[in-house]
Amino acid sequence: MRFEGALETWNTERGFGSLTPQQGGQAVFVHISAFPRDGPPPALDEAFSFEVVSGRDGRKQAAKVQRSQRRTTSALHSALAPALPRQQARQRSPWFMLLMLLLLVLGLTVGAAALAWLQFTPSAGAAFNSGEAHQSYQAQPR
Repeated sequence: MRFEGALETWNTERGFGSLTPQQGGQAVFVHISAFPRDGPPPALDEAFSFEVVSGRDGRKQAAKVQRSQRRTTSALHSALAPALPRQQARQRSPWFMLLMLLLLVLGLTVGAAALAWLQFTPSAGAAFNSGEAHQSYQAQPR
C-alpha cells in the first residue's frame, strides 16, 4: 500500500531522514537508497509517495520512494535550484578549532623556550654548536 507524505528531517552527510505520512501517524525512517537515483536530492517538506516495509532490524522504513505530483513551496524551490552535491564539505566545530589553536600556541611556546634555553645557556649552546654533545654518545670500544 502506498502512502503520501513529506520529508520531515534529512541528514545530508549520512543520507537518511524521516518521512511523515499525510494520513497521520509516526514518522518513518528513510534511507537515500530508497529514493530515485535521477533528479535532485530530497529536500525538507518535499512531497513523496512511498511504501512501508520492515527493515532488517524489524522497524518500519520507507521503500520505493517516488516524488509526488503534489508539491510544496520549498520542494518547488529545490526543484528549480541547481542540485547540490550529496557529499558536502564537513565543517569543523568551534571546539575543534579552539583545540587546534591551543596546540599551535603550545608548540610555538615550547619551540621558543627551547631556542631561548640553547641561546642563553652557555654550556648547552657551546656543546651543541661544537659537536661535543654527540661525542658523549659514541660507543665505547670493547
